[in-house]
Amino acid sequence: MALTLHSMQSSLTRPNRPKDPNGIAHGSRDGGTAAQTKADRVVTKAAYTTWNKAWKTTYKSSGDHTTTFTVSGSGITYSGD
Repeated sequence: MALTLHSMQSSLTRPNRPKDPNGIAHGSRDGGTAAQTKADRVVTKAAYTTWNKAWKTTYKSSGDHTTTFTVSGSGITYSGD
């Protein structure tokens, strides 16, 4: 599973806050079928949702907002990765 950003979003970096664009909806997969690309997006969105909830919990408890959407399990490659 390896999604890459759409050409119009190629400069996106890993989100640091839930409000930052994540590029998942337009991520594409080299090779494979459309169904596999959609499945990759679902897995990546699930990882993003988990990170989003953890970010909000951390921010509410400590005010820390520096946690970046992790590479592990995210399934998408951002610029700077």
